[in-house]
Amino acid sequence: MGDKGETGGLSRRALLAGMAATPALTAAVAPAAAQAINCDATTEAAEARCRAALKDARGTKLVLLGTGAGPVPGRTRRMTSHVMLHDGAAYVVDCGLGVTNQFARTGIPFKSVRSIYITHHHPDHNIEYGPFLVIGWIQGMQPSNVHAFGPPPLTEMTRDYLRSAKVTIDFWAEDLKMNPLIGIDVHDLPTPGPVMRDDNVAVTSVLVEHPPVKPAYGYRFDFADRSIAFSGDTVPLEVVARMARGADVLVHEAMYLPALEKYIRAQIAKGRPVSFDAFMAHMNADHSPVEAVGRIAQEAGVKTLVLSYLTPAVDSITDATWRAPAAKHFKGEIVVGHDLTVV
Repeated sequence: MGDKGETGGLSRRALLAGMAATPALTAAVAPAAAQAINCDATTEAAEARCRAALKDARGTKLVLLGTGAGPVPGRTRRMTSHVMLHDGAAYVVDCGLGVTNQFARTGIPFKSVRSIYITHHHPDHNIEYGPFLVIGWIQGMQPSNVHAFGPPPLTEMTRDYLRSAKVTIDFWAEDLKMNPLIGIDVHDLPTPGPVMRDDNVAVTSVLVEHPPVKPAYGYRFDFADRSIAFSGDTVPLEVVARMARGADVLVHEAMYLPALEKYIRAQIAKGRPVSFDAFMAHMNADHSPVEAVGRIAQEAGVKTLVLSYLTPAVDSITDATWRAPAAKHFKGEIVVGHDLTVV
């Protein structure tokens, strides 16, 4: 889809207009820090703060398990994953590398997992989906209580992974006298729209643009006390603004172009076999500049914008630098994602 593929007052062209001429932002004075519990995931103290934030939690809490973009290991920010906790039930969005360990660090019991949602089939979003099921089962997750949703062929992928791990699973079940890992209810989502409804939440999806991956989804979760929307990986889209309209929280991917350009030039200088122009063309066709994300959030009228799935996911970019471009347009609360932040 191009500019004509979007409707309403917010076209992709309008979102991106003038951005090429925007000078590199420095760590400018930013709006007041959001009232989130910002947990640096590298310390035991941070883990303890996150657990404390979830202990005896009432209502709906969002935990950013992994906030880094791309299938790159070894960073402070893990690959993308999130979990929402509502009255003891856990709803997981995406399963990038590290999701199992990050989930365990929150202190949420694996038996709390109610459902899992995959936005699209890239490795930084789904590579640990299968292992999360197996380790979760070992740690008390009840397979018959778990539902999984995502683009096709998620059903086939689930079946194939469990088949590949059958020997390991069967040995463990025999040795520990456990019920077998069977009964996970998997749903392929070939088209957007209503996804599911249970006693806690209603979930809907929209198509987003992340070529060549089709379909790729954004999701909205409407709990009784709180609505949370996820953009998934996408260029700036009016459909995301419509999906998130009136939500309490919008979790949106964000790309800081000046740092990204510097990063890829340095990578090329070290011998990475990629063309600068080709790489940047890909990024601009698949992802959202942070300033445009602010426009989306303002159009949607959300209360809180969470910048997650950050590109580039390097620690040298300050929160103020991430926040400032979005704050040009969005006047609500802005949370810059760090792993194990509780919102």
